[in-house]
Amino acid sequence: MTIEDEVRSLQKFRMFHNVETAKLKLMAMIADRVVFHPGEVIYAQGDASDAVYIVLDGQFKVSLNTSAGVIDFAEHVRGALLGEAGVLCDQVRMATITAETTVTALRIDREPFLQLLHESQPFNHAVMRELGRQIMDLNNICAQLVQRLPKGTPAADAGRHIAAPPTSPVH
Repeated sequence: MTIEDEVRSLQKFRMFHNVETAKLKLMAMIADRVVFHPGEVIYAQGDASDAVYIVLDGQFKVSLNTSAGVIDFAEHVRGALLGEAGVLCDQVRMATITAETTVTALRIDREPFLQLLHESQPFNHAVMRELGRQIMDLNNICAQLVQRLPKGTPAADAGRHIAAPPTSPVH
């Protein structure tokens, strides 16, 4: 495929509608086109977050390795941005992504991705919107899980301890 073909592919995604054509062209130039076959791991939980992936075509699943075993909790199709949270937060991969069908993606290494965020406000906003959408999806999943708890079971609030201000001694 040519750079222009890659740019046209990116322009089809809602996430990139407002991103400058020049920045999409740059993204296409610095990205590597990669193909994953059904059952192939795109990245594994615990791997270094060294790149992001923009899924151009195909379907993949997201799974977590837990002490209770592997939990498959989401399936996605083309247009997804993968791995951006780990790159932005300098954390290892939080989940395993596996191709369900043949997946074609653009792989952008960590540093060029961060540079694009810095240089292009529309690209930065596109990534923020995608992260916001993912948070909303996770909130919906959490709400559904909490509704399944037996009545009277306290729902954990991990953020409460982090966000609560320290108590000051009473004088």
